[in-house]
Amino acid sequence: MNLPRFRADLGETLVSVQLIIILYHGARSGAGFVVGGIADRFGTKWPLTAGIVLYVVAVGLISLQDSLAPIVALRILQGIGVAILFTLGPALVARAFGPLNRGAALGVTLAAMGAGTFAGTLGGGFLGQQIGWQAIFWARIPIGLVLLLVAVFWLNGRFATAVPERTRQRFDLVGSLVLFATLFILTLALSFARVEGWFDPLPLGLFATAAVLGSAFARGKKRGTYTIFPSGLTAFPGFRSGALSNLLLMVASFVMWFLFPFYVADVMGRSGLVLGVLLAVMAASNFAGSAMAGLLADRIGDRRVTFLGAGVTSLGLFLTATAGSSPEMATVIIATVVVGSGFGIHQAAVYALTLRGAPGEHAGAASAALSVSQTIGTVLSIAVMTSLLNWHQSANGSSFVDAYRFSFMVAAGVAILSGLMVINFSGIHRKNAETRRINL
Repeated sequence: MNLPRFRADLGETLVSVQLIIILYHGARSGAGFVVGGIADRFGTKWPLTAGIVLYVVAVGLISLQDSLAPIVALRILQGIGVAILFTLGPALVARAFGPLNRGAALGVTLAAMGAGTFAGTLGGGFLGQQIGWQAIFWARIPIGLVLLLVAVFWLNGRFATAVPERTRQRFDLVGSLVLFATLFILTLALSFARVEGWFDPLPLGLFATAAVLGSAFARGKKRGTYTIFPSGLTAFPGFRSGALSNLLLMVASFVMWFLFPFYVADVMGRSGLVLGVLLAVMAASNFAGSAMAGLLADRIGDRRVTFLGAGVTSLGLFLTATAGSSPEMATVIIATVVVGSGFGIHQAAVYALTLRGAPGEHAGAASAALSVSQTIGTVLSIAVMTSLLNWHQSANGSSFVDAYRFSFMVAAGVAILSGLMVINFSGIHRKNAETRRINL
C-alpha cells in the first residue's frame, strides 16, 4: 500500500495508519493453522473458494471507505483471505504431486507466487500515485473473480477433496480460536514493540497474553483436547527444521524490502524508478532461483539446496552491507541479484523439505507452518532490524550507513543460521533413529 498517500487522504497520523499493516499481519498469521486444519478435514476446494470470496469482498469494501476504523476491520478479513490462499496453494500442489516430483512443482508455484506479489506491489504503488489508494484495491477485484471461476469450475480431483478418515473427526473449534488468538496477539506484540518500544506496557502486555494463551493451547494439545494442530506433525522429516529455517530466512532477507529502499534513496540519491528497477531485478532473480531449486531439490536433496539458498542469501546481504556510502551501481545490482536468487532457491527447497515428508492428509497443516513462519518472520524482521539500526545510531553516534551496514551484517549471520538449522536437525534425526534401532 501507498501509506503516505493513504495517510494524507484520510487525515490520520502515521502511527494510526500503521494499524492497517499490523492487524493485517496479525490476522494472516493467526488464521494459518486454522485454515490448514479445515482443509485437511474437509478438502481444499471449498475453503480455497471461500478464501477467494473473502479476499475479493474485503478489498472491494475497503475501496469504498473514507475513514480508518472500517478499513482496519476489513484488512483483518483481507489478511484471513490471504492466509487461506498462501496456505492452501502449496498444500494443493503437495497433494497433487507425488514426493518424487513435489520439489519441481512447488518451485514453479513459489516462483509464480513471488512474481505475483512483486507485480502487485509495483502495480499498486503506480496506481496509488497516479489515481489514488482506492485503485490499489480496485485492480485486485477482477483478478480475484478470475481465480474464483477457476476454483469453482476447474478445481476438482482427489487432491482437492476431503480425506475420508479425517472428515469423521470432530473439528476443533475451541482449539482453533485459542491458536488463532495466540498467533494474532504475538504478531501484534512484535509490531507494537517496533512502534512503541520493546518495554512499553502495550507490547509487554500483549507478549504476556500471547504466552498465557500459548501455554493453554500446549496443555490442551497434550491432553488431546485441542486437535487443530495434528498430533505427531512435528515428527515428520523436515517439518521442524523447515519451518524454523523459513522463519529465520524471512527475518534475514526482509531487510531488502524496508531498509534497502532508504539506502537507495538517501545514500545513493537515486529515484523511485531506480529502486523499482532494482526490486524488479531481485524479483526476477527470485523467480529464476525458485524454478531452478525445485528441480535441483528433487535430484540432490531438499536439505542441501535449502542450505545452499541460505548461503547465497547471506552472501548477497554481505555484499549489500559492504557497498559503502559511494557504491558502484554494478555492485548494488550484483548484490540484489544474489539476494533474490538465494531467497528463491531457499524458498523452493524449504517448502519441498517441509511438505515432502508430510502425508497428504496433513498437507494443509504442514503448509500452514510455512505460511505462519513466513508472516511472523516478516514482522520480526521489521521489529528487530529497525531496533538494531536505531540502537546502533544512538549508542555509537554512527551514521545511517554504518548502522545500515551493521544491520545487514546481522541479517547475513541470521541467514547462515537458517541454513544450519536443516543441517543440525538432520543430525538430530539421524541420532534419534539410531537410538531407536539400539533400543529395539
